[in-house]
Amino acid sequence: MTLLPTLALLVLTAEPLQVRVLEREKPQALTLTAERLECDAAPLPSPAELTVGADGIAVKGRAAGRCATVSSPGPSTVTVGELTRRYPGTLAVSVEGGLLRLINTVDVEAYLPSVVQAELSGGAPAALEAQAIVSRTFALTGRNRHARAGHHLCDLTHCQWYRGAEADAAAVAAVKKTQGQVLMVGGIALKPAFFHSSCGGHTSTASDIFHEAGAGPAIKDTTKEGSACRAAPDFEWSWQADRVELAKALGAKPEGDAFVPLSRDKGGRVLEVSAFGKRMDGGEFSSRIGRAFGWQALRSLKVTAEEVENTVTFKGTGLGHGVGLCQHGAMALAAKGWDAKRLLQRYFPDCQVRQVEE
Repeated sequence: MTLLPTLALLVLTAEPLQVRVLEREKPQALTLTAERLECDAAPLPSPAELTVGADGIAVKGRAAGRCATVSSPGPSTVTVGELTRRYPGTLAVSVEGGLLRLINTVDVEAYLPSVVQAELSGGAPAALEAQAIVSRTFALTGRNRHARAGHHLCDLTHCQWYRGAEADAAAVAAVKKTQGQVLMVGGIALKPAFFHSSCGGHTSTASDIFHEAGAGPAIKDTTKEGSACRAAPDFEWSWQADRVELAKALGAKPEGDAFVPLSRDKGGRVLEVSAFGKRMDGGEFSSRIGRAFGWQALRSLKVTAEEVENTVTFKGTGLGHGVGLCQHGAMALAAKGWDAKRLLQRYFPDCQVRQVEE
């Protein structure tokens, strides 16, 4: 267990995040607008139209050679095709693998409003506040998620949805009200705090699903009316796949049973499966299905399957990995009057909310 004294946690909280943005768009050209732009520390007129050059970044209308890095030391706006995003903090653009690589260096508190809106828009204030605390904890513990690539986080669901300066008043208020608050296991250890859309009535642990340490044990997420997240759109779902196409996606021959769970956790999620005689863990099975059929096909591993005439029908409950905060459950309980700390005590019973103040 990693212990973080108050001083170390203050430093961790104060250090800006480095977030790679717009990676999914695979930009080879963009327009960058800011009050001040620099090409390798030399002034550059704004706006600047940037493209991938043979030996760096080509700037339209600039005859003085390529730029290794174009940067904005303040808030900036990026346009890639029809998409326009504004970013707080600083932005650095370079070339990597024939694409423009954008790194947004941003303070944690300025990063969070966009995350809260993107991950839990429309929730009651208490649910948004709980999301802000969980997302802040996740960000502070996630600085090594992309260490090999030279940055901390991405702007996709692999980390957390992040859309720059895009945030509504409710998200901004939730971040402001919880400023500096994090979840700490036993009050002393900072560990990743995860979240998902709906748990289907029972959460899972990070160790079971991700094979890593994380905040929160698995809990039964029910009330006297039933599952807390029972009103979620994907609380119950089904999906069908052709047997041959399914085997192809899994890298197996279409021989034998298509789906045989070998082990499940307390929440009912498949931890290990045999598919067409091929043994794999639940995460690999889910990833292969997602890449082949889309990430909304197999919506959770809390699932069963049956085969009729070469069609495999999966039936499941919940959406997402099931670890940590159940967002639809939290929204339903917040609507009943639960405050943020009570919500977090439910989903992270081994944790306490701690205020970090300089």
